[in-house]
Amino acid sequence: MARKTVRLVIIGNEVLSGKVTDTNTPFLLGRLRQLGAVCTGVRIVADEPEEIAGAVLDASARADVVITTGGVGPTHDDITMESIASAFGVAVEEQPELLSALQAHLGEEMTGAQRRLAHAPAGSRLVPGPYFPTVVFRNVYILPGIPALVRSKVEVLAPELRGERLPCAAVRTSLRETDLAPLLEAALVAAPGVDLGSYPRKGEDGWRVLVTVEGDDRETVDRGVRALLDQLPAEAVVEVVNDFHPEDSGGLGE
Repeated sequence: MARKTVRLVIIGNEVLSGKVTDTNTPFLLGRLRQLGAVCTGVRIVADEPEEIAGAVLDASARADVVITTGGVGPTHDDITMESIASAFGVAVEEQPELLSALQAHLGEEMTGAQRRLAHAPAGSRLVPGPYFPTVVFRNVYILPGIPALVRSKVEVLAPELRGERLPCAAVRTSLRETDLAPLLEAALVAAPGVDLGSYPRKGEDGWRVLVTVEGDDRETVDRGVRALLDQLPAEAVVEVVNDFHPEDSGGLGE
């Protein structure tokens, strides 16, 4: 199962100004990794049509999937739908399915602001889900900014994002990172195509640096682990974890 590449566009003055802590990006990065998708970039942009349009258009050309959060709602700064439509040169249209979902929730009589929630770029498709359908235009998945809604919608979209999980291994060592650095370089020469990451700790539990070994497939990762172990003094190896998934336990932490 092929892995999709994903880019995130986080929209909102409140995020840029620090008024709101962006919890959507950490969640999305971890969940995408669990689903076997690869995030290749994240941009945070202001509530400005040109900024949103430019960021989404660029991301759409660079990745299989774009996920946007924020700017979907009834207020003056909720301009994501219009900005995405403008980016691709299409009109914004009232979507009958969105309108029906709104009427079921709010009643037949709605204000203009409420009815605006039924607008989306022409040619969009809708993915049914909790609370409200998700609008997808081409390869752009348009999500609200409310974290609880983002989480629920991603679970509905999961089948469209799922791929083969990236294989990863880890080696815990008692070496300082300064002593480890040349050994990592030698391992990379011996195992091209491997991605090594080093994460220092303070010596707790008898180790100082966690080294992650990643690659496109299991064979590459196994080759990387062997190359790394060939470089490390045996007494410096505290533990080898051949199947390592930090995203399942909240990440690597500090």
